Amino acid sequence: MASKIAGWATFVLIAVLYGYMVVAAVGNLVMLPEMAATLGLQVNAVGWFWLWLGVVLPLIGFAVALLISRRRKGGSKLLILATGLAVVAALQLEIGLLVPPVSFFV
Repeated sequence: MASKIAGWATFVLIAVLYGYMVVAAVGNLVMLPEMAATLGLQVNAVGWFWLWLGVVLPLIGFAVALLISRRRKGGSKLLILATGLAVVAALQLEIGLLVPPVSFFV
């Protein structure tokens, strides 16, 4: 019984971390255009693409991890979800490093 509770608690923690990634990306999606407007700039199409990708990427990663792990037992399911979280985080970091912030604005 205790192992089931620990498994569910770990699942909830991983799901909350995916949710945090989405909330942070939505914050960027909402606040970056407002901050750009105060500087007299606008976000171009490339910038909107990268901002929306930041929102969608964790959702896709979570869905794919759930799809891959749907027929597995608890421990391997948690490892697949954690791996998906790590992959999404690595992709977001790479995008943040490779895409210059200047390319977001007109």
